Amino acid sequence: MTGYPVGSVKVSHDVVETLVERGSAGVTEVARALDVPKSTAYDHLRTLEQVGYVVNDDGQYRLGTKFLHLGETARDRHELFVNGRREAHALHEEVDGKYVQLVTEENDRCAVLLATGWREGDRPARAPGPYPTRFRLHTNAPGKAILAHRDDEAIERFVSASGLPTRTANTVRDEAELRTELEAVRENGYAVDEGELISGMTGVAAPVVAEGRVRGAVAVYAPSGEFDDDPGGSGLAETVQQSARAIEAKFIFTPE
Repeated sequence: MTGYPVGSVKVSHDVVETLVERGSAGVTEVARALDVPKSTAYDHLRTLEQVGYVVNDDGQYRLGTKFLHLGETARDRHELFVNGRREAHALHEEVDGKYVQLVTEENDRCAVLLATGWREGDRPARAPGPYPTRFRLHTNAPGKAILAHRDDEAIERFVSASGLPTRTANTVRDEAELRTELEAVRENGYAVDEGELISGMTGVAAPVVAEGRVRGAVAVYAPSGEFDDDPGGSGLAETVQQSARAIEAKFIFTPE
């Protein structure tokens, strides 16, 4: 595991990710998936089981609910969730039940803290499973709203780190195109995602900036057919921006 200070921790991470992808797996399946000896896979699975992170069901390992507790704890302590959850629910009511997100940035990726209004029946047939909760900043509206507040050098580092991998045919894949989009975000105060994260889904997002620092973004998503030709039109962009401003006010008047 070259490049990681503690290689064994990376192996445990990969074991967990394998269980995320497969739902459950036995020792042999995990070993093959990670190209490690069965003894290594077994030791990591057994250790994760003993500390409560995985469950062994007759030789098939799956994730334990301890991850749910950890995720809820991290979310409940996050300043954007604390200050923005009520406004996000209010925005959901205002935009006729469209899907609303509160998104923060972690390690150059979007992390969804709150998702309200998602109706499984709305998911386009081409969508790759449930709506994603972690994704690269350039692939979606809230991510671009956050990324637009970085300076040129920081954007260059972001692109250089792992390029601009695509999720759909509409995902921005050229650095010059990305910079043009980010300049438009700065000028307009909001970002748009037209099928860039999931084909057939459109979103509009505004950054949440408090005390000179980007805290995240608030976004509205829905099947593309529910939007006008201009996703930011019909007052939606202004509504999302107003929600962001209301959240920013909470940071000012709510002690951290």
